[in-house]
Amino acid sequence: MNFLRVINKEIQENKRSLLIYSLTIFLVLFMQGMFTAFMTRQGGYSTSVYTGMFPGFLFLGGFILTSVFFAQDMFSRTGQHNWLTLPASQAHKFLAKGILTALAYPIALTLLFFGSSIIIESLTLILFKDPISLFNPFVNNTGKMFLHYGVNQSIFLLGATYFRKAHFIKTVLALSLIGIALSIIAAFFIRVAFAPYFTTMFGVRLSFPVNTMQTHSTLTTVARWIANLLYWGVLPIFCWFTAYLRVKEVQATDAVQ
Repeated sequence: MNFLRVINKEIQENKRSLLIYSLTIFLVLFMQGMFTAFMTRQGGYSTSVYTGMFPGFLFLGGFILTSVFFAQDMFSRTGQHNWLTLPASQAHKFLAKGILTALAYPIALTLLFFGSSIIIESLTLILFKDPISLFNPFVNNTGKMFLHYGVNQSIFLLGATYFRKAHFIKTVLALSLIGIALSIIAAFFIRVAFAPYFTTMFGVRLSFPVNTMQTHSTLTTVARWIANLLYWGVLPIFCWFTAYLRVKEVQATDAVQ
């Protein structure tokens, strides 16, 4: 019950910003929907407004929201004091923010898109006689998109608790550097493992032995299985646990300075 009160507190404190954000999304969808309906009537091409824009708002919007959700309570003196004196456990306060950005945001965004599509499509039907095409969250692998969002959101959750300023930009920069480093390491191991098939450092023979892929099929399968395990299981758990430890560290050290 206390956990639900903490979640309600987070919603109440951020409802103005969330309302402005929701209105912005609606206006963007409204303008794009009206323009698309007009172009269709004039003989132009029709594109799917909602399914085309949903991933951008889900990933980019969710990552930015996650990046700034801890800033006031963790790195602001006034906000930190209020967060520390909140009568709730550290885990409840952390999970409330984490669940709102990881789970509640995708659900709320889906409902917002669906509700907006009802209003917009009704208007386009009246004004342009355009056929109704509502946003359908059960197509185009939306479920898998949510899973990918959950995994990647955990990275930005960790960045939000680790960096003190410019959380989103620094997280993206850190991911880019890690990606470059992993690419170099992967290229090195591929160069070593497939050394007989390289003519130069960056040149690969076009003719492989017939049994080359069969020989390395087991290795490829194992590598893919390990990669999936690391991505879907290890990565989000590591990020959430490390972010929680980071919150405890900041609250224990900065609060006494």
